[in-house]
Amino acid sequence: METSKVTSNASLVKQDVNSVLMPYPNMGNHLVLDFNNVTSVDLDDYQLLNQKLREVLSYTQVKIENDCYKKFDPQGVTILYLLSESHFSIHTWPELRCCAIDFYHCGDRSLSNLRIAEEKLCDLFGWENCTSTCLFKRGSVSSYLTNDFLDKVEILRNVKFLHREKSDFQEIRVYDTLAMGRILVLDGAVQISSNSLGENDHYTIDMSRLVLEKDKSYEHVIIIGGGDLPIAAHVLEKYPNVKKLTVCEIDGRVVEVTKKFFQIGEVCQREIDSGRLEIVIEGGASYMEKLLQEGKESTVGAVIIDCTDFALDEKSLAAELFTPKFYETINKLLLPGAGFSQQITKPFYREAFSERAGKGGFEKIDVYLSITPEYGGELPLAYCFKNS
Repeated sequence: METSKVTSNASLVKQDVNSVLMPYPNMGNHLVLDFNNVTSVDLDDYQLLNQKLREVLSYTQVKIENDCYKKFDPQGVTILYLLSESHFSIHTWPELRCCAIDFYHCGDRSLSNLRIAEEKLCDLFGWENCTSTCLFKRGSVSSYLTNDFLDKVEILRNVKFLHREKSDFQEIRVYDTLAMGRILVLDGAVQISSNSLGENDHYTIDMSRLVLEKDKSYEHVIIIGGGDLPIAAHVLEKYPNVKKLTVCEIDGRVVEVTKKFFQIGEVCQREIDSGRLEIVIEGGASYMEKLLQEGKESTVGAVIIDCTDFALDEKSLAAELFTPKFYETINKLLLPGAGFSQQITKPFYREAFSERAGKGGFEKIDVYLSITPEYGGELPLAYCFKNS
């Protein structure tokens, strides 16, 4: 198995972390929204618009210092709010049923406040009517539907909104895009795209092949996370000797949205109906602990952990998937010589991961750099094997 070694260096770690967290001066954040075909609000009614927009701004807890407006003839309104934290403006074209919104906000809460504003404004004017949306850091790179890592920033143009909901754990969106096809977005980060599934999905292929062999038989393989289902679909298709595959996903809504909007959902549903695929809606750590309590020690052929970014913060939802106790449980469940794979976000997390996996009883620990452009280039995938 070919591997790519990643070395740890304290000075490089510090430099890398600083380049991610503080690349440019903090000049606040900017939200730009356009709406078309608006029918929920009279765009020529200043009094009504003023009332509704003040309600939106109240959710962000900004302070309105002053405001002014202009009524155009024969129709149209411009409203400008001067905020203690910058400004908010709207321009309307009632005859076209469209409006343009500009919200610039600085301060420690600017990013979270703008995300709240985007949600409330889309609720007001219609998510399906939002023809363009851009939330970006001033003085930094423009970004749309991204997480906070600069190498994962992506601007998507000409998108079509299909679905949005908030589950108990995260915000879920589905869009059709010209560049990436249909995309699933969780908390602002693109998880899967229809254009990158299949042979171009290096992340899925590598996460699987690091711990599975195509000519070997497996009674039971487990995927922790992975509710968006590409790894499950790949394993079911490319590893016919896997007799039972279990996907343990904490957020059941991710599974249901994937099944509704993506073709891989249809593939997985057929395997569910056949009994080969099982989907368990539960936290990964508690599920694995239950298997151990049920006497399933040394019965699992492989584990693939398709989780969120590496969590050092114990308060993070995914923190339980990066603990020595969790790795110890996996070690006990795996057959002798079997292994697990897990993405660890950045090369400089290797040392922390290795220490925790080692405390969990693993000695054979390595990292492979997967070429995954949809996740920002090279993504380190850790893999460990239980002693034979």
